[in-house]
Amino acid sequence: MSNRITTEMLDRKIAWCKQNAFWGTPSAVPKMLDFYFEKTRASVAEDWPEAFTLQELADTLGLEQVRYRIYYSKDNLTCRLFVFRPHCTGPEEHKMLALGFVPAKDGDTENIPDQPVEEVEE
Repeated sequence: MSNRITTEMLDRKIAWCKQNAFWGTPSAVPKMLDFYFEKTRASVAEDWPEAFTLQELADTLGLEQVRYRIYYSKDNLTCRLFVFRPHCTGPEEHKMLALGFVPAKDGDTENIPDQPVEEVEE
């Protein structure tokens, strides 16, 4: 092997430099993440507490609209709003955490807790 630089080697080196210049820092590399926000209420007759609207969330993330799913507990007193971020960067992840979202794990859609019901003894 010689010390000559071929055009293929130069092309690969230029592509590598462009990619690293684009991402800048490791925190800028996007990754797929799911987040959820949990809401609870005292009775089914009450409305769900409003922490933020989906439009406010979209504006915070700089998006036109947000992809989301909602799951409810069996007693309908707890709900989890799941937001999927297919290209989540570090700064975006920090924004989601600052809003009160939690990174979702496997099984978080099934293990939504029922609220304890206080029984009044007379």
